[in-house]
Amino acid sequence: MISLICAKELKSFFKSPIAYVILGLFSLLVGWMFFSQLSYFLENIQKLPVHMRHEYDFSNEVIIKVFGNVNFIFIFMVPILTMRTFAEEFREQTIDLYFGSVVSDFEFILGKFFAVIIQGFALIATTLIFPLLLANINLSDMTFLITGYLGIFFNFIFFATIGLVASSLVKNQIIAAMVAFVGILAAWMLAVMSQLTSNYLLAELLRFLSVNHHFENMVKGYVSFSDFSFYLCFFMFGILLIKKRLEVRKW
Repeated sequence: MISLICAKELKSFFKSPIAYVILGLFSLLVGWMFFSQLSYFLENIQKLPVHMRHEYDFSNEVIIKVFGNVNFIFIFMVPILTMRTFAEEFREQTIDLYFGSVVSDFEFILGKFFAVIIQGFALIATTLIFPLLLANINLSDMTFLITGYLGIFFNFIFFATIGLVASSLVKNQIIAAMVAFVGILAAWMLAVMSQLTSNYLLAELLRFLSVNHHFENMVKGYVSFSDFSFYLCFFMFGILLIKKRLEVRKW
Protein backbone atom coordinates (compact mmCIF):
# COMPACT_ATOMS: atom_id res chain seq x y z
CA MET A 1 0.00 0.00 0.00
CA ILE A 2 2.91 2.34 0.68
CA SER A 3 4.10 2.02 -2.91
CA LEU A 4 0.59 2.65 -4.26
CA ILE A 5 0.14 5.81 -2.19
CA CYS A 6 3.63 6.98 -3.14
CA ALA A 7 2.96 6.35 -6.84
CA LYS A 8 -0.36 8.21 -6.64
CA GLU A 9 1.33 11.23 -5.06
CA LEU A 10 4.15 11.25 -7.61
CA LYS A 11 1.72 10.91 -10.51
CA SER A 12 -0.29 13.84 -9.19
CA PHE A 13 2.86 15.91 -8.66
CA PHE A 14 4.47 15.31 -12.05
CA LYS A 15 1.16 15.88 -13.87
CA SER A 16 1.02 19.36 -12.37
CA PRO A 17 2.77 22.29 -14.11
CA ILE A 18 4.02 23.48 -10.70
CA ALA A 19 6.39 20.49 -10.61
CA TYR A 20 8.23 21.64 -13.71
CA VAL A 21 8.17 25.26 -12.59
CA ILE A 22 9.86 24.23 -9.33
CA LEU A 23 12.40 21.98 -11.09
CA GLY A 24 13.18 24.65 -13.67
CA LEU A 25 13.46 27.47 -11.15
CA PHE A 26 15.64 25.35 -8.84
CA SER A 27 17.97 24.38 -11.71
CA LEU A 28 18.19 28.00 -12.84
CA LEU A 29 19.03 29.31 -9.38
CA VAL A 30 21.61 26.63 -8.61
CA GLY A 31 23.19 27.01 -12.05
CA TRP A 32 23.45 30.77 -11.67
CA MET A 33 24.96 30.41 -8.18
CA PHE A 34 27.44 27.79 -9.36
CA PHE A 35 28.75 29.79 -12.29
CA SER A 36 28.81 33.01 -10.22
CA GLN A 37 30.89 31.28 -7.56
CA LEU A 38 33.14 29.76 -10.23
CA SER A 39 33.67 33.16 -11.91
CA TYR A 40 34.44 34.77 -8.56
CA PHE A 41 36.98 32.04 -7.81
CA LEU A 42 38.72 32.47 -11.19
CA GLU A 43 38.87 36.25 -10.81
CA ASN A 44 40.41 36.01 -7.34
CA ILE A 45 42.93 33.31 -8.18
CA GLN A 46 44.24 35.33 -11.12
CA LYS A 47 45.00 38.20 -8.76
CA LEU A 48 47.22 36.00 -6.57
CA PRO A 49 50.93 35.41 -7.20
CA VAL A 50 51.57 32.10 -8.95
CA HIS A 51 53.31 30.55 -5.93
CA MET A 52 50.25 31.26 -3.72
CA ARG A 53 47.53 29.98 -6.01
CA HIS A 54 47.68 26.41 -4.69
CA GLU A 55 46.61 27.75 -1.27
CA TYR A 56 43.32 29.07 -2.69
CA ASP A 57 41.27 25.90 -2.32
CA PHE A 58 38.67 25.24 -5.02
CA SER A 59 36.67 22.89 -2.80
CA ASN A 60 36.18 25.45 -0.01
CA GLU A 61 35.64 28.43 -2.27
CA VAL A 62 33.25 26.88 -4.81
CA ILE A 63 31.88 23.42 -4.04
CA ILE A 64 31.12 23.82 -0.34
CA LYS A 65 29.57 27.25 -0.91
CA VAL A 66 27.35 25.85 -3.67
CA PHE A 67 26.12 23.14 -1.29
CA GLY A 68 25.33 25.88 1.22
CA ASN A 69 23.38 27.78 -1.45
CA VAL A 70 21.37 24.67 -2.35
CA ASN A 71 20.55 24.16 1.31
CA PHE A 72 19.42 27.80 1.57
CA ILE A 73 17.13 27.43 -1.46
CA PHE A 74 15.49 24.43 0.23
CA ILE A 75 14.23 26.75 2.99
CA PHE A 76 11.87 28.29 0.43
CA MET A 77 11.30 25.33 -1.91
CA VAL A 78 10.42 22.62 0.61
CA PRO A 79 7.36 24.38 2.11
CA ILE A 80 5.95 24.70 -1.42
CA LEU A 81 6.55 21.00 -2.11
CA THR A 82 4.94 19.81 1.12
CA MET A 83 2.12 22.31 1.65
CA ARG A 84 -0.59 20.29 -0.12
CA THR A 85 0.41 16.80 1.06
CA PHE A 86 -1.99 16.49 4.01
CA ALA A 87 -3.72 19.90 3.97
CA GLU A 88 -5.45 19.11 0.67
CA GLU A 89 -6.64 15.74 1.96
CA PHE A 90 -8.20 17.43 5.00
CA ARG A 91 -9.69 20.30 2.98
CA GLU A 92 -11.33 18.02 0.41
CA GLN A 93 -12.15 15.40 3.08
CA THR A 94 -10.62 12.66 0.94
CA ILE A 95 -8.66 11.59 4.01
CA ASP A 96 -11.85 9.93 5.26
CA LEU A 97 -11.47 7.42 2.42
CA TYR A 98 -8.14 6.32 3.87
CA PHE A 99 -9.58 6.06 7.36
CA GLY A 100 -12.35 3.83 6.03
CA SER A 101 -9.95 1.56 4.12
CA VAL A 102 -7.51 -1.16 5.15
CA VAL A 103 -4.58 1.31 4.88
CA SER A 104 -2.87 1.82 8.23
CA ASP A 105 -1.78 5.24 9.46
CA PHE A 106 1.89 4.38 9.06
CA GLU A 107 1.37 3.17 5.49
CA PHE A 108 -0.51 6.36 4.65
CA ILE A 109 2.15 8.60 6.22
CA LEU A 110 5.14 6.72 4.79
CA GLY A 111 3.60 6.71 1.31
CA LYS A 112 3.31 10.50 1.47
CA PHE A 113 6.79 10.83 2.95
CA PHE A 114 8.50 8.70 0.32
CA ALA A 115 6.77 10.63 -2.45
CA VAL A 116 8.16 13.91 -1.13
CA ILE A 117 11.61 12.36 -0.65
CA ILE A 118 11.61 11.20 -4.30
CA GLN A 119 10.64 14.71 -5.34
CA GLY A 120 13.62 16.01 -3.38
CA PHE A 121 15.87 13.44 -5.02
CA ALA A 122 14.66 14.68 -8.43
CA LEU A 123 15.57 18.24 -7.43
CA ILE A 124 19.02 17.26 -6.23
CA ALA A 125 19.59 15.11 -9.33
CA THR A 126 19.37 18.24 -11.51
CA THR A 127 22.62 19.45 -9.90
CA LEU A 128 24.62 16.34 -10.83
CA ILE A 129 25.66 18.00 -14.07
CA PHE A 130 28.04 20.25 -12.12
CA PRO A 131 30.29 17.44 -10.81
CA LEU A 132 30.41 16.17 -14.40
CA LEU A 133 31.55 19.59 -15.57
CA LEU A 134 34.29 19.49 -12.93
CA ALA A 135 35.45 15.98 -13.87
CA ASN A 136 38.61 17.33 -15.53
CA ILE A 137 39.63 19.34 -12.47
CA ASN A 138 42.22 17.61 -10.31
CA LEU A 139 40.53 17.82 -6.91
CA SER A 140 42.66 16.65 -4.00
CA ASP A 141 39.75 14.87 -2.27
CA MET A 142 36.39 13.80 -3.68
CA THR A 143 35.03 12.53 -0.37
CA PHE A 144 33.53 15.89 0.52
CA LEU A 145 31.53 15.79 -2.73
CA ILE A 146 29.85 12.52 -1.72
CA THR A 147 29.25 13.59 1.87
CA GLY A 148 28.07 17.00 0.65
CA TYR A 149 25.35 15.43 -1.48
CA LEU A 150 24.48 13.19 1.44
CA GLY A 151 24.21 16.29 3.62
CA ILE A 152 21.84 18.20 1.35
CA PHE A 153 19.73 15.05 0.87
CA PHE A 154 19.40 14.56 4.63
CA ASN A 155 18.71 18.25 5.10
CA PHE A 156 15.96 18.03 2.51
CA ILE A 157 14.41 15.17 4.51
CA PHE A 158 14.73 17.23 7.70
CA PHE A 159 13.01 20.25 6.12
CA ALA A 160 10.39 18.00 4.49
CA THR A 161 9.57 16.47 7.87
CA ILE A 162 8.80 19.93 9.24
CA GLY A 163 6.78 20.73 6.11
CA LEU A 164 4.71 17.56 6.32
CA VAL A 165 3.98 18.07 10.02
CA ALA A 166 2.85 21.62 9.21
CA SER A 167 0.66 20.33 6.35
CA SER A 168 -1.01 17.84 8.69
CA LEU A 169 -1.98 20.58 11.16
CA VAL A 170 -4.03 22.86 8.88
CA LYS A 171 -6.42 22.64 5.94
CA ASN A 172 -5.14 25.69 4.07
CA GLN A 173 -2.11 25.05 1.85
CA ILE A 174 -0.79 28.62 2.06
CA ILE A 175 -0.93 28.57 5.86
CA ALA A 176 0.78 25.16 5.83
CA ALA A 177 3.61 26.60 3.71
CA MET A 178 3.97 29.60 6.05
CA VAL A 179 4.04 27.40 9.16
CA ALA A 180 6.64 25.14 7.51
CA PHE A 181 8.78 28.12 6.54
CA VAL A 182 8.73 29.49 10.08
CA GLY A 183 9.55 26.05 11.52
CA ILE A 184 12.45 25.51 9.11
CA LEU A 185 13.77 29.01 9.78
CA ALA A 186 13.58 28.42 13.55
CA ALA A 187 15.58 25.18 13.16
CA TRP A 188 18.08 27.07 11.01
CA MET A 189 18.48 29.83 13.64
CA LEU A 190 19.37 27.46 16.49
CA ALA A 191 23.02 27.64 15.40
CA VAL A 192 22.95 31.42 15.85
CA MET A 193 21.29 31.11 19.25
CA SER A 194 24.01 28.69 20.39
CA GLN A 195 26.61 31.39 19.76
CA LEU A 196 24.69 34.02 21.72
CA THR A 197 24.41 32.17 25.03
CA SER A 198 27.21 32.13 27.59
CA ASN A 199 25.98 28.88 29.15
CA TYR A 200 28.24 26.12 27.83
CA LEU A 201 25.76 23.25 28.27
CA LEU A 202 22.93 25.20 26.66
CA ALA A 203 25.20 26.26 23.80
CA GLU A 204 26.25 22.65 23.14
CA LEU A 205 22.63 21.47 23.29
CA LEU A 206 21.48 24.14 20.83
CA ARG A 207 24.42 23.38 18.57
CA PHE A 208 23.55 19.67 18.50
CA LEU A 209 19.87 20.45 17.82
CA SER A 210 20.85 22.82 15.02
CA VAL A 211 20.49 21.25 11.59
CA ASN A 212 23.24 23.55 10.31
CA HIS A 213 25.79 21.94 12.62
CA HIS A 214 25.20 18.46 11.18
CA PHE A 215 24.93 19.75 7.63
CA GLU A 216 28.25 21.59 7.87
CA ASN A 217 29.92 18.46 9.23
CA MET A 218 28.80 16.45 6.23
CA VAL A 219 29.66 19.11 3.66
CA LYS A 220 33.18 19.30 5.06
CA GLY A 221 33.53 15.51 4.98
CA TYR A 222 33.22 14.95 8.75
CA VAL A 223 30.45 12.39 9.07
CA SER A 224 29.72 10.83 12.44
CA PHE A 225 27.13 8.54 14.00
CA SER A 226 25.62 11.51 15.86
CA ASP A 227 24.84 13.19 12.53
CA PHE A 228 22.99 10.14 11.21
CA SER A 229 21.19 9.58 14.52
CA PHE A 230 20.08 13.23 14.60
CA TYR A 231 18.38 13.02 11.18
CA LEU A 232 16.90 9.57 11.85
CA CYS A 233 15.46 10.57 15.23
CA PHE A 234 13.93 13.74 13.84
CA PHE A 235 12.41 11.81 10.91
CA MET A 236 10.85 9.26 13.30
CA PHE A 237 9.65 12.03 15.61
CA GLY A 238 7.93 13.73 12.68
CA ILE A 239 6.17 10.50 11.68
CA LEU A 240 4.89 10.05 15.24
CA LEU A 241 3.60 13.64 15.36
CA ILE A 242 1.67 13.17 12.13
CA LYS A 243 0.26 9.85 13.35
CA LYS A 244 -0.98 11.55 16.51
CA ARG A 245 -2.56 14.25 14.36
CA LEU A 246 -4.38 11.62 12.28
CA GLU A 247 -5.59 9.84 15.41
CA VAL A 248 -7.14 13.10 16.62
CA ARG A 249 -9.01 13.31 13.31
CA LYS A 250 -10.53 9.86 13.92
CA TRP A 251 -12.12 10.82 17.23
